[in-house]
Amino acid sequence: MTADDDPLGWDTSAAAGAYRDRDMRLAERLIFPAVLERLSGSSGPGRLALDIGCGTGAVAARLAATGGWTVQGVDPSADMLDIARADRAHPRVSYRLFDGRSLDWLADGTVDAAVCCLVYCTDPDDHRLAGLTAEIRRVLRPGAPYVLADLNPAATGVVFSTLRHGEPGAVYRDGDAVATLLRLRDGSAMTGVTYHRSLDRYRALLTEAGFPSPTVELPTLPADGAAEETAAETRIAPYMILTTHA
Repeated sequence: MTADDDPLGWDTSAAAGAYRDRDMRLAERLIFPAVLERLSGSSGPGRLALDIGCGTGAVAARLAATGGWTVQGVDPSADMLDIARADRAHPRVSYRLFDGRSLDWLADGTVDAAVCCLVYCTDPDDHRLAGLTAEIRRVLRPGAPYVLADLNPAATGVVFSTLRHGEPGAVYRDGDAVATLLRLRDGSAMTGVTYHRSLDRYRALLTEAGFPSPTVELPTLPADGAAEETAAETRIAPYMILTTHA
């Protein structure tokens, strides 16, 4: 999986268009079911879930369709939101532009669950992420779940079937920029930039905002056939899923 283009900024129309066409097979098998399962005990009629950094709406639409949630999807990219509204409209999903930090239209303790998938890794600013995490904690009802899914920092340089973040053999420190390739459905790849953070740094962002230390899951695919036995995602987790509660 190679890409020759310069890295695309995540908030650009070019990135939104490429992201629309990304190969989502690994996320669909390793992230989406886990998010739905961790929120299943909290769902119900009229319950509000917040999808932070909703992008093109893949998670928001699933929450509404299979979890029964009313969903607010928020993202700092107007282009991503335009795609979400076009591709994943749902009567119980609303999409809203926000600045990546403030949730000031939501009152304290009014949200029943929050998810944030593959967002922290795209932001180089720890201060902004700390502010966002504190805002998520503020708007959640006591005991409400927060599920944060992101790239596994222990998997840099590993070539997975749909992505690679980092160069093989490279060592990254917290805050380092990491070239990231995402496979598109036509077999080509887009290049973006993510930012390395250790698992300890993720834990600190949560606990410093007032959340309990999260549980951590590193999901892999079963090696259930000859084609999959050599796939990296059967041996090491591309993503990590952190779950905590307000």
